[in-house]
Amino acid sequence: SKQGNPRSGRERSDGPSPQEDDFSRRDMRDDVPHESDFRMAPGTPITRADSFMDVEVETDNSTQLVEEGRRSPSMETSEPNADASGYIFNELVDRLLTPVMSKTNAHFSVTFLCLYRKFASPSELLAAIWQRFENLQKLSQPHLLKLGAQLRYLVILARWLSEYPGDFAHPFCRARMTDFLNKLSANRVFGAAATEMSTQLDLVVEDDDTRWACSDYARGPESTILSFSEIPSMHYPMHAAMENPSLKGKEWFDATQDSISQDERRASCGESSKAPSSDSSLDQSTPEYRSFVSTPLTSVEAAQRQTQLLNPTARISLTKVQWHQFMDISDEDIARELTRIDWILYSAIRPRDIVRHVSLTLEQRSRCGGLEYVNRMIDHFNHVAFWAASMVLLRDKAKHRARILEKFMSIAWKVRQFNNYNALGAIIAGINGIAVHRLVQTRDLVSSQIQKDFMRLEILMSTHKSHSAYRLAWENTSTGRIPFLPLHRRDLVSAEEGNSTWLGNNRERVNWRKFEIMGDIIISIKKSQETPYPQISRNVEVQRLVLDAKFSQDED
Repeated sequence: SKQGNPRSGRERSDGPSPQEDDFSRRDMRDDVPHESDFRMAPGTPITRADSFMDVEVETDNSTQLVEEGRRSPSMETSEPNADASGYIFNELVDRLLTPVMSKTNAHFSVTFLCLYRKFASPSELLAAIWQRFENLQKLSQPHLLKLGAQLRYLVILARWLSEYPGDFAHPFCRARMTDFLNKLSANRVFGAAATEMSTQLDLVVEDDDTRWACSDYARGPESTILSFSEIPSMHYPMHAAMENPSLKGKEWFDATQDSISQDERRASCGESSKAPSSDSSLDQSTPEYRSFVSTPLTSVEAAQRQTQLLNPTARISLTKVQWHQFMDISDEDIARELTRIDWILYSAIRPRDIVRHVSLTLEQRSRCGGLEYVNRMIDHFNHVAFWAASMVLLRDKAKHRARILEKFMSIAWKVRQFNNYNALGAIIAGINGIAVHRLVQTRDLVSSQIQKDFMRLEILMSTHKSHSAYRLAWENTSTGRIPFLPLHRRDLVSAEEGNSTWLGNNRERVNWRKFEIMGDIIISIKKSQETPYPQISRNVEVQRLVLDAKFSQDED
Protein backbone atom coordinates (compact mmCIF):
# COMPACT_ATOMS: atom_id res chain seq x y z
CA SER A 1 0.00 0.00 0.00
CA LYS A 2 1.02 3.61 -0.48
CA GLN A 3 2.63 5.60 2.31
CA GLY A 4 0.87 8.79 3.24
CA ASN A 5 -0.23 11.14 5.94
CA PRO A 6 -1.94 9.15 8.73
CA ARG A 7 -4.84 11.63 8.64
CA SER A 8 -5.14 11.87 4.87
CA GLY A 9 -7.71 9.11 4.63
CA ARG A 10 -5.55 6.95 2.34
CA GLU A 11 -5.31 3.32 3.39
CA ARG A 12 -2.00 1.95 4.56
CA SER A 13 -1.05 -1.67 5.00
CA ASP A 14 1.76 -1.13 7.44
CA GLY A 15 2.19 -3.87 10.00
CA PRO A 16 1.26 -3.39 13.62
CA SER A 17 3.37 -1.13 15.75
CA PRO A 18 6.28 -2.99 17.37
CA GLN A 19 6.11 -4.13 20.96
CA GLU A 20 8.78 -4.79 23.47
CA ASP A 21 8.99 -8.15 25.20
CA ASP A 22 7.86 -6.78 28.53
CA PHE A 23 4.78 -4.80 29.38
CA SER A 24 5.82 -1.19 29.87
CA ARG A 25 8.22 1.60 30.59
CA ARG A 26 5.73 3.93 32.09
CA ASP A 27 6.00 6.03 35.19
CA MET A 28 4.75 3.93 38.10
CA ARG A 29 3.52 6.76 40.35
CA ASP A 30 -0.24 6.61 40.66
CA ASP A 31 -0.36 10.10 42.14
CA VAL A 32 1.49 11.85 39.30
CA PRO A 33 -0.33 12.05 35.94
CA HIS A 34 1.69 10.93 32.96
CA GLU A 35 1.83 13.20 29.93
CA SER A 36 -0.01 10.54 27.90
CA ASP A 37 -2.65 9.89 30.55
CA PHE A 38 -6.34 10.30 30.27
CA ARG A 39 -6.83 13.53 28.32
CA MET A 40 -7.23 11.84 24.97
CA ALA A 41 -10.69 11.36 23.59
CA PRO A 42 -11.78 7.80 22.89
CA GLY A 43 -10.57 6.79 19.45
CA THR A 44 -7.34 8.81 19.56
CA PRO A 45 -4.53 6.70 18.03
CA ILE A 46 -2.40 4.98 20.62
CA THR A 47 1.33 5.40 20.07
CA ARG A 48 4.14 3.34 21.57
CA ALA A 49 4.08 5.50 24.70
CA ASP A 50 0.33 5.04 25.10
CA SER A 51 -0.09 1.40 24.13
CA PHE A 52 -1.60 -1.07 26.58
CA MET A 53 1.32 -3.29 25.67
CA ASP A 54 3.80 -0.60 26.66
CA VAL A 55 3.38 -0.70 30.43
CA GLU A 56 6.91 -1.48 31.65
CA VAL A 57 8.43 0.20 34.66
CA GLU A 58 11.31 2.60 35.09
CA THR A 59 13.37 1.21 37.94
CA ASP A 60 15.39 4.35 38.54
CA ASN A 61 15.30 6.72 41.50
CA SER A 62 12.31 8.62 40.13
CA THR A 63 9.87 6.32 41.93
CA GLN A 64 8.56 8.05 45.04
CA LEU A 65 6.91 6.91 48.23
CA VAL A 66 3.21 6.30 47.79
CA GLU A 67 1.59 9.00 49.88
CA GLU A 68 -1.26 8.20 52.23
CA GLY A 69 -4.58 9.40 50.90
CA ARG A 70 -3.35 9.60 47.32
CA ARG A 71 -2.91 5.97 46.39
CA SER A 72 -5.16 4.05 44.08
CA PRO A 73 -7.98 1.88 45.44
CA SER A 74 -5.93 -1.31 45.20
CA MET A 75 -3.10 0.31 47.11
CA GLU A 76 -5.06 1.05 50.27
CA THR A 77 -3.76 -0.65 53.40
CA SER A 78 -6.00 -3.00 55.27
CA GLU A 79 -5.15 -1.43 58.63
CA PRO A 80 -5.23 2.40 58.56
CA ASN A 81 -3.98 2.66 62.18
CA ALA A 82 -0.95 0.46 61.63
CA ASP A 83 2.05 1.42 63.73
CA ALA A 84 4.16 3.79 61.62
CA SER A 85 7.29 2.66 63.47
CA GLY A 86 6.96 -0.86 62.07
CA TYR A 87 7.03 -4.27 63.73
CA ILE A 88 9.77 -6.60 64.87
CA PHE A 89 9.73 -10.10 63.44
CA ASN A 90 8.42 -11.77 66.62
CA GLU A 91 5.41 -9.42 66.69
CA LEU A 92 4.53 -10.42 63.15
CA VAL A 93 4.83 -14.13 63.98
CA ASP A 94 2.54 -13.66 66.98
CA ARG A 95 0.00 -12.00 64.75
CA LEU A 96 0.31 -14.81 62.21
CA LEU A 97 -0.59 -17.38 64.88
CA THR A 98 -3.39 -15.32 66.40
CA PRO A 99 -6.94 -16.70 65.93
CA VAL A 100 -8.69 -15.27 62.87
CA MET A 101 -11.29 -12.86 64.20
CA SER A 102 -11.76 -10.66 61.14
CA LYS A 103 -11.12 -10.45 57.41
CA THR A 104 -7.98 -8.41 58.14
CA ASN A 105 -6.47 -11.25 60.15
CA ALA A 106 -7.38 -13.76 57.47
CA HIS A 107 -5.64 -11.63 54.85
CA PHE A 108 -2.62 -11.20 57.10
CA SER A 109 -1.64 -14.87 56.97
CA VAL A 110 -1.88 -14.97 53.17
CA THR A 111 0.23 -11.83 52.85
CA PHE A 112 2.78 -12.90 55.44
CA LEU A 113 3.44 -16.37 54.02
CA CYS A 114 3.88 -14.96 50.53
CA LEU A 115 6.11 -12.00 51.42
CA TYR A 116 7.95 -12.82 54.66
CA ARG A 117 11.01 -13.86 52.64
CA LYS A 118 11.71 -10.18 52.03
CA PHE A 119 12.81 -9.85 55.68
CA ALA A 120 13.24 -13.35 57.20
CA SER A 121 14.48 -16.79 56.22
CA PRO A 122 12.43 -20.02 56.35
CA SER A 123 14.48 -21.39 59.26
CA GLU A 124 13.74 -18.27 61.33
CA LEU A 125 10.01 -18.64 60.79
CA LEU A 126 10.05 -22.40 61.42
CA ALA A 127 12.00 -21.94 64.66
CA ALA A 128 9.62 -19.20 65.81
CA ILE A 129 6.53 -21.37 65.19
CA TRP A 130 8.15 -24.40 66.82
CA GLN A 131 9.14 -22.43 69.92
CA ARG A 132 5.64 -21.00 70.36
CA PHE A 133 4.12 -24.45 69.81
CA GLU A 134 6.13 -25.91 72.70
CA ASN A 135 5.73 -22.86 74.92
CA LEU A 136 1.98 -23.44 74.89
CA GLN A 137 2.56 -26.50 77.11
CA LYS A 138 3.87 -24.24 79.86
CA LEU A 139 0.76 -22.08 79.99
CA SER A 140 -1.70 -22.56 82.82
CA GLN A 141 -4.71 -22.87 80.55
CA PRO A 142 -7.28 -25.62 80.07
CA HIS A 143 -5.94 -28.45 77.98
CA LEU A 144 -8.54 -27.99 75.25
CA LEU A 145 -7.60 -24.35 74.77
CA LYS A 146 -3.93 -25.24 74.42
CA LEU A 147 -4.79 -28.07 72.07
CA GLY A 148 -6.90 -25.79 69.91
CA ALA A 149 -4.07 -23.27 69.66
CA GLN A 150 -1.57 -25.97 68.70
CA LEU A 151 -3.88 -27.27 65.98
CA ARG A 152 -4.22 -23.74 64.67
CA TYR A 153 -0.41 -23.49 64.49
CA LEU A 154 -0.30 -26.72 62.53
CA VAL A 155 -2.85 -25.43 60.04
CA ILE A 156 -0.63 -22.40 59.40
CA LEU A 157 2.44 -24.64 59.09
CA ALA A 158 0.68 -27.04 56.73
CA ARG A 159 -0.56 -24.17 54.55
CA TRP A 160 2.96 -22.79 54.38
CA LEU A 161 4.38 -26.18 53.38
CA SER A 162 1.71 -26.79 50.74
CA GLU A 163 1.83 -23.35 49.09
CA TYR A 164 5.58 -22.70 49.28
CA PRO A 165 7.35 -26.09 49.45
CA GLY A 166 10.58 -24.62 48.11
CA ASP A 167 11.03 -22.78 51.42
CA PHE A 168 11.77 -26.17 53.02
CA ALA A 169 14.21 -27.42 50.38
CA HIS A 170 17.32 -26.22 52.21
CA PRO A 171 18.92 -29.31 53.86
CA PHE A 172 19.04 -27.85 57.37
CA CYS A 173 15.51 -26.41 57.32
CA ARG A 174 14.20 -29.66 55.90
CA ALA A 175 15.93 -31.66 58.64
CA ARG A 176 14.48 -29.41 61.35
CA MET A 177 11.01 -29.76 59.87
CA THR A 178 11.49 -33.54 59.87
CA ASP A 179 12.51 -33.43 63.54
CA PHE A 180 9.41 -31.43 64.39
CA LEU A 181 7.09 -33.79 62.51
CA ASN A 182 8.72 -36.85 64.09
CA LYS A 183 8.05 -35.34 67.48
CA LEU A 184 4.42 -34.68 66.54
CA SER A 185 3.89 -38.20 65.20
CA ALA A 186 4.36 -39.59 68.72
CA ASN A 187 1.26 -37.71 69.83
CA ARG A 188 -1.99 -39.41 68.85
CA VAL A 189 -3.75 -36.05 68.49
CA PHE A 190 -1.23 -34.66 66.01
CA GLY A 191 -0.17 -37.95 64.42
CA ALA A 192 -2.44 -37.77 61.37
CA ALA A 193 -1.42 -34.20 60.57
CA ALA A 194 2.26 -35.08 61.01
CA THR A 195 1.94 -38.06 58.67
CA GLU A 196 0.34 -36.01 55.90
CA MET A 197 2.87 -33.21 56.21
CA SER A 198 5.73 -35.74 56.25
CA THR A 199 4.46 -37.21 53.00
CA GLN A 200 4.33 -33.75 51.51
CA LEU A 201 7.80 -32.88 52.81
CA ASP A 202 9.23 -35.96 51.08
CA LEU A 203 8.10 -34.49 47.74
CA VAL A 204 9.82 -31.14 48.25
CA VAL A 205 12.51 -30.22 45.73
CA GLU A 206 14.54 -27.07 45.36
CA ASP A 207 12.84 -24.40 43.29
CA ASP A 208 13.11 -20.65 42.77
CA ASP A 209 11.83 -19.95 46.28
CA THR A 210 14.72 -21.79 47.93
CA ARG A 211 17.43 -19.22 47.18
CA TRP A 212 15.23 -16.17 46.72
CA ALA A 213 15.63 -13.03 48.87
CA CYS A 214 16.35 -13.87 52.52
CA SER A 215 17.34 -17.52 52.21
CA ASP A 216 18.99 -20.01 54.52
CA TYR A 217 21.80 -20.38 52.00
CA ALA A 218 22.67 -16.70 52.19
CA ARG A 219 22.09 -16.41 55.93
CA GLY A 220 24.98 -18.63 57.01
CA PRO A 221 25.15 -21.76 59.19
CA GLU A 222 25.75 -20.15 62.59
CA SER A 223 22.76 -17.79 62.37
CA THR A 224 20.47 -20.49 61.05
CA ILE A 225 21.32 -23.04 63.74
CA LEU A 226 21.12 -20.37 66.43
CA SER A 227 17.47 -19.83 65.51
CA PHE A 228 16.65 -23.22 67.03
CA SER A 229 18.79 -22.89 70.16
CA GLU A 230 15.91 -21.60 72.33
CA ILE A 231 13.51 -24.44 71.51
CA PRO A 232 13.15 -26.62 74.64
CA SER A 233 13.19 -29.94 72.80
CA MET A 234 16.28 -29.09 70.77
CA HIS A 235 19.20 -30.51 72.75
CA TYR A 236 21.84 -30.01 70.06
CA PRO A 237 24.41 -27.29 70.83
CA MET A 238 25.61 -25.25 67.92
CA HIS A 239 28.93 -27.02 67.49
CA ALA A 240 27.22 -30.42 67.47
CA ALA A 241 24.81 -29.24 64.83
CA MET A 242 27.72 -28.21 62.69
CA GLU A 243 29.51 -31.54 63.09
CA ASN A 244 26.71 -34.09 63.15
CA PRO A 245 25.99 -35.28 59.59
CA SER A 246 22.48 -36.32 60.60
CA LEU A 247 21.63 -32.66 61.11
CA LYS A 248 22.81 -31.81 57.58
CA GLY A 249 24.69 -28.88 59.08
CA LYS A 250 28.18 -29.68 57.87
CA GLU A 251 26.86 -30.87 54.51
CA TRP A 252 25.03 -27.59 54.10
CA PHE A 253 28.00 -25.54 55.33
CA ASP A 254 30.42 -27.15 52.87
CA ALA A 255 27.98 -26.82 49.99
CA THR A 256 27.36 -23.13 50.46
CA GLN A 257 30.56 -21.70 51.94
CA ASP A 258 32.24 -21.27 48.56
CA SER A 259 29.21 -19.95 46.69
CA ILE A 260 27.89 -17.38 49.20
CA SER A 261 30.08 -14.42 50.05
CA GLN A 262 29.96 -12.43 53.29
CA ASP A 263 28.47 -9.46 51.44
CA GLU A 264 25.67 -11.64 50.12
CA ARG A 265 24.95 -12.92 53.62
CA ARG A 266 24.76 -9.42 55.02
CA ALA A 267 22.50 -8.27 52.18
CA SER A 268 20.38 -11.39 51.98
CA CYS A 269 17.44 -9.83 53.85
CA GLY A 270 17.90 -6.34 52.45
CA GLU A 271 16.32 -4.60 49.47
CA SER A 272 18.21 -6.66 46.89
CA SER A 273 17.60 -10.28 46.01
CA LYS A 274 19.79 -13.09 44.84
CA ALA A 275 18.40 -14.75 41.75
CA PRO A 276 17.91 -18.47 41.91
CA SER A 277 20.15 -20.73 39.87
CA SER A 278 19.11 -21.44 36.33
CA ASP A 279 18.67 -25.15 36.97
CA SER A 280 16.13 -24.60 39.76
CA SER A 281 12.74 -25.88 38.73
CA LEU A 282 9.75 -27.70 40.08
CA ASP A 283 9.67 -31.44 39.57
CA GLN A 284 6.96 -31.76 36.95
CA SER A 285 6.72 -35.53 37.54
CA THR A 286 5.67 -35.15 41.15
CA PRO A 287 2.41 -37.09 41.69
CA GLU A 288 -0.63 -35.33 43.05
CA TYR A 289 -1.31 -35.70 46.73
CA ARG A 290 -3.65 -34.47 49.39
CA SER A 291 -2.33 -32.19 52.09
CA PHE A 292 -3.41 -31.26 55.58
CA VAL A 293 -5.08 -28.12 54.20
CA SER A 294 -6.51 -27.31 50.80
CA THR A 295 -3.79 -26.26 48.38
CA PRO A 296 -3.82 -24.98 44.79
CA LEU A 297 -0.32 -26.33 44.10
CA THR A 298 -1.35 -29.40 42.11
CA SER A 299 -3.66 -27.33 39.90
CA VAL A 300 -0.79 -24.91 39.30
CA GLU A 301 1.45 -27.76 38.23
CA ALA A 302 -1.28 -29.09 35.93
CA ALA A 303 -1.64 -25.65 34.33
CA GLN A 304 2.13 -25.42 33.93
CA ARG A 305 2.12 -28.71 32.04
CA GLN A 306 -0.68 -27.49 29.77
CA THR A 307 1.19 -24.29 28.92
CA GLN A 308 3.76 -26.43 27.13
CA LEU A 309 1.07 -27.11 24.52
CA LEU A 310 0.35 -23.42 23.96
CA ASN A 311 3.59 -22.22 22.42
CA PRO A 312 3.23 -20.01 19.31
CA THR A 313 4.74 -21.82 16.34
CA ALA A 314 4.52 -19.25 13.50
CA ARG A 315 4.00 -22.07 10.99
CA ILE A 316 1.13 -20.72 8.87
CA SER A 317 1.40 -17.49 6.89
CA LEU A 318 -1.76 -15.42 6.91
CA THR A 319 -3.67 -15.62 3.62
CA LYS A 320 -7.23 -15.23 2.39
CA VAL A 321 -7.84 -18.81 3.48
CA GLN A 322 -7.21 -17.91 7.12
CA TRP A 323 -9.21 -14.71 6.67
CA HIS A 324 -12.32 -16.57 5.48
CA GLN A 325 -11.84 -19.28 8.09
CA PHE A 326 -11.69 -16.64 10.82
CA MET A 327 -14.76 -14.80 9.54
CA ASP A 328 -16.81 -18.03 9.53
CA ILE A 329 -16.20 -18.74 13.24
CA SER A 330 -18.63 -17.18 15.68
CA ASP A 331 -17.44 -14.34 17.91
CA GLU A 332 -18.31 -16.27 21.06
CA ASP A 333 -16.28 -19.32 20.02
CA ILE A 334 -13.23 -17.16 19.41
CA ALA A 335 -13.67 -15.28 22.68
CA ARG A 336 -14.17 -18.54 24.55
CA GLU A 337 -10.95 -20.06 23.19
CA LEU A 338 -8.96 -16.89 23.93
CA THR A 339 -10.28 -17.08 27.49
CA ARG A 340 -9.38 -20.76 27.80
CA ILE A 341 -5.79 -20.07 26.71
CA ASP A 342 -5.45 -17.04 28.97
CA TRP A 343 -6.86 -18.94 31.95
CA ILE A 344 -4.32 -21.76 31.54
CA LEU A 345 -1.45 -19.28 31.29
CA TYR A 346 -2.75 -17.30 34.25
CA SER A 347 -3.32 -20.39 36.41
CA ALA A 348 0.30 -21.45 35.86
CA ILE A 349 1.55 -18.34 37.67
CA ARG A 350 2.09 -18.40 41.42
CA PRO A 351 1.56 -15.06 43.18
CA ARG A 352 5.10 -15.12 44.56
CA ASP A 353 6.39 -15.42 40.97
CA ILE A 354 4.83 -12.04 40.19
CA VAL A 355 6.49 -10.54 43.28
CA ARG A 356 9.80 -12.00 42.17
CA HIS A 357 9.26 -10.66 38.66
CA VAL A 358 9.09 -7.06 39.92
CA SER A 359 11.86 -7.37 42.53
CA LEU A 360 14.57 -8.92 40.34
CA THR A 361 16.58 -7.20 37.66
CA LEU A 362 16.18 -8.16 34.01
CA GLU A 363 19.40 -10.18 34.13
CA GLN A 364 18.30 -12.01 37.27
CA ARG A 365 14.93 -12.82 35.73
CA SER A 366 16.62 -14.59 32.85
CA ARG A 367 18.25 -16.97 35.35
CA CYS A 368 15.01 -17.64 37.23
CA GLY A 369 13.23 -20.64 35.74
CA GLY A 370 9.95 -20.10 37.58
CA LEU A 371 9.37 -16.75 35.87
CA GLU A 372 8.90 -18.57 32.58
CA TYR A 373 5.16 -18.60 33.15
CA VAL A 374 4.94 -14.87 33.88
CA ASN A 375 6.92 -14.21 30.71
CA ARG A 376 4.66 -16.56 28.76
CA MET A 377 1.60 -14.53 29.67
CA ILE A 378 3.40 -11.31 28.79
CA ASP A 379 4.42 -12.72 25.41
CA HIS A 380 0.93 -14.05 24.74
CA PHE A 381 -0.58 -10.62 25.44
CA ASN A 382 1.71 -9.08 22.82
CA HIS A 383 1.11 -11.99 20.43
CA VAL A 384 -2.68 -11.50 20.50
CA ALA A 385 -2.31 -7.74 19.98
CA PHE A 386 -0.10 -8.20 16.90
CA TRP A 387 -2.28 -11.02 15.61
CA ALA A 388 -5.39 -8.83 15.77
CA ALA A 389 -3.66 -5.99 13.95
CA SER A 390 -2.20 -8.34 11.32
CA MET A 391 -5.57 -9.92 10.58
CA VAL A 392 -7.10 -6.47 9.99
CA LEU A 393 -4.24 -5.48 7.69
CA LEU A 394 -4.32 -8.76 5.76
CA ARG A 395 -6.74 -7.59 3.05
CA ASP A 396 -6.14 -4.64 0.76
CA LYS A 397 -9.66 -3.29 0.31
CA ALA A 398 -11.27 -1.09 2.94
CA LYS A 399 -14.56 -3.02 2.85
CA HIS A 400 -12.79 -6.26 3.79
CA ARG A 401 -10.78 -4.57 6.50
CA ALA A 402 -13.93 -3.00 7.92
CA ARG A 403 -15.64 -6.40 8.18
CA ILE A 404 -12.84 -7.97 10.18
CA LEU A 405 -12.36 -4.82 12.27
CA GLU A 406 -16.05 -5.02 13.22
CA LYS A 407 -15.56 -8.67 14.11
CA PHE A 408 -12.64 -7.92 16.42
CA MET A 409 -14.64 -5.17 18.10
CA SER A 410 -17.44 -7.67 18.67
CA ILE A 411 -14.96 -10.25 19.99
CA ALA A 412 -13.65 -7.62 22.41
CA TRP A 413 -17.17 -7.24 23.79
CA LYS A 414 -17.47 -11.02 24.16
CA VAL A 415 -14.21 -11.39 26.10
CA ARG A 416 -15.43 -8.58 28.34
CA GLN A 417 -18.52 -10.65 29.07
CA PHE A 418 -16.18 -13.52 30.00
CA ASN A 419 -14.35 -11.09 32.36
CA ASN A 420 -11.12 -11.70 30.44
CA TYR A 421 -9.53 -8.31 30.88
CA ASN A 422 -6.16 -9.52 29.63
CA ALA A 423 -7.47 -10.48 26.18
CA LEU A 424 -9.61 -7.34 26.16
CA GLY A 425 -6.55 -5.16 26.72
CA ALA A 426 -4.62 -7.03 24.00
CA ILE A 427 -7.36 -6.61 21.38
CA ILE A 428 -7.75 -2.91 22.20
CA ALA A 429 -3.98 -2.50 21.92
CA GLY A 430 -3.98 -4.14 18.49
CA ILE A 431 -6.93 -2.17 17.13
CA ASN A 432 -5.74 1.16 18.53
CA GLY A 433 -2.17 0.73 17.36
CA ILE A 434 -1.01 3.26 14.79
CA ALA A 435 -0.96 0.74 11.93
CA VAL A 436 -4.69 0.04 12.26
CA HIS A 437 -5.95 3.31 13.67
CA ARG A 438 -4.83 5.41 10.73
CA LEU A 439 -7.05 3.41 8.36
CA VAL A 440 -9.62 6.20 8.29
CA GLN A 441 -11.64 4.88 5.35
CA THR A 442 -11.87 1.47 7.01
CA ARG A 443 -13.17 2.92 10.26
CA ASP A 444 -15.75 5.00 8.40
CA LEU A 445 -17.29 1.75 7.10
CA VAL A 446 -17.65 0.23 10.58
CA SER A 447 -21.16 0.27 12.05
CA SER A 448 -21.73 3.27 14.31
CA GLN A 449 -23.33 1.08 17.00
CA ILE A 450 -20.34 -1.26 17.06
CA GLN A 451 -18.01 1.72 17.33
CA LYS A 452 -20.04 3.09 20.26
CA ASP A 453 -19.88 -0.28 22.03
CA PHE A 454 -16.15 -0.46 21.45
CA MET A 455 -15.75 3.06 22.80
CA ARG A 456 -17.34 1.87 26.05
CA LEU A 457 -14.67 -0.82 26.26
CA GLU A 458 -11.97 1.77 25.65
CA ILE A 459 -13.33 3.83 28.54
CA LEU A 460 -13.39 0.75 30.76
CA MET A 461 -9.71 0.03 30.07
CA SER A 462 -8.56 3.64 29.89
CA THR A 463 -5.82 4.93 32.17
CA HIS A 464 -8.04 7.74 33.48
CA LYS A 465 -7.71 8.14 37.25
CA SER A 466 -5.27 5.25 37.45
CA HIS A 467 -7.56 2.80 35.65
CA SER A 468 -10.39 3.54 38.08
CA ALA A 469 -13.07 2.08 35.78
CA TYR A 470 -11.21 -1.19 35.38
CA ARG A 471 -10.40 -1.41 39.10
CA LEU A 472 -14.08 -0.98 39.96
CA ALA A 473 -15.12 -3.67 37.47
CA TRP A 474 -12.38 -6.04 38.69
CA GLU A 475 -13.24 -5.68 42.37
CA ASN A 476 -16.96 -6.24 41.73
CA THR A 477 -16.52 -9.40 39.68
CA SER A 478 -17.27 -12.51 41.71
CA THR A 479 -17.19 -15.13 38.94
CA GLY A 480 -14.25 -16.37 36.86
CA ARG A 481 -11.98 -13.51 35.81
CA ILE A 482 -8.55 -12.89 34.31
CA PRO A 483 -6.81 -9.63 35.25
CA PHE A 484 -5.19 -7.00 33.10
CA LEU A 485 -1.82 -8.13 34.41
CA PRO A 486 0.28 -5.07 33.42
CA LEU A 487 -1.65 -2.88 35.86
CA HIS A 488 -1.35 -5.24 38.83
CA ARG A 489 2.32 -5.65 38.11
CA ARG A 490 2.68 -1.87 38.04
CA ASP A 491 1.00 -1.59 41.43
CA LEU A 492 3.48 -4.09 42.87
CA VAL A 493 6.38 -2.11 41.48
CA SER A 494 5.00 1.08 43.04
CA ALA A 495 4.84 -0.57 46.46
CA GLU A 496 8.19 -2.33 46.09
CA GLU A 497 10.18 0.62 44.79
CA GLY A 498 8.40 3.37 46.69
CA ASN A 499 8.66 1.96 50.22
CA SER A 500 11.53 0.69 52.32
CA THR A 501 11.41 -2.81 53.79
CA TRP A 502 13.01 -1.72 57.06
CA LEU A 503 12.39 1.15 59.48
CA GLY A 504 14.64 2.54 62.18
CA ASN A 505 18.31 3.36 62.28
CA ASN A 506 19.28 -0.25 63.00
CA ARG A 507 16.91 -1.74 60.42
CA GLU A 508 15.28 -3.84 63.11
CA ARG A 509 11.62 -3.11 62.42
CA VAL A 510 9.70 -4.29 59.36
CA ASN A 511 7.72 -1.70 57.45
CA TRP A 512 4.55 -3.80 57.38
CA ARG A 513 2.57 -1.00 55.74
CA LYS A 514 4.53 -1.74 52.55
CA PHE A 515 3.62 -5.42 52.69
CA GLU A 516 -0.03 -4.66 53.37
CA ILE A 517 -0.12 -2.73 50.11
CA MET A 518 1.56 -5.56 48.23
CA GLY A 519 -0.64 -8.07 50.04
CA ASP A 520 -3.85 -6.47 48.76
CA ILE A 521 -2.63 -7.10 45.22
CA ILE A 522 -1.52 -10.65 45.98
CA ILE A 523 -4.82 -11.52 47.67
CA SER A 524 -6.75 -10.19 44.68
CA ILE A 525 -4.73 -12.42 42.36
CA LYS A 526 -5.08 -15.46 44.60
CA LYS A 527 -8.84 -15.02 44.89
CA SER A 528 -9.25 -14.81 41.13
CA GLN A 529 -7.16 -17.95 40.62
CA GLU A 530 -9.28 -19.80 43.17
CA THR A 531 -12.46 -19.01 41.20
CA PRO A 532 -12.11 -21.03 38.00
CA TYR A 533 -14.23 -20.82 34.88
CA PRO A 534 -16.66 -23.60 34.08
CA GLN A 535 -15.09 -26.26 31.89
CA ILE A 536 -14.23 -24.70 28.51
CA SER A 537 -13.76 -27.16 25.66
CA ARG A 538 -10.78 -26.69 23.44
CA ASN A 539 -11.47 -25.25 20.00
CA VAL A 540 -8.67 -26.63 17.84
CA GLU A 541 -9.51 -24.45 14.83
CA VAL A 542 -9.34 -21.18 16.80
CA GLN A 543 -6.22 -22.27 18.66
CA ARG A 544 -4.41 -22.92 15.40
CA LEU A 545 -5.52 -19.60 13.95
CA VAL A 546 -4.13 -17.77 16.98
CA LEU A 547 -0.99 -19.73 17.88
CA ASP A 548 0.16 -21.03 14.48
CA ALA A 549 -0.23 -17.74 12.62
CA LYS A 550 2.92 -16.26 11.13
CA PHE A 551 3.06 -12.48 10.95
CA SER A 552 5.52 -9.63 11.25
CA GLN A 553 5.95 -7.74 14.50
CA ASP A 554 8.03 -4.97 12.94
CA GLU A 555 6.83 -1.39 12.93
CA ASP A 556 6.87 -1.17 9.15
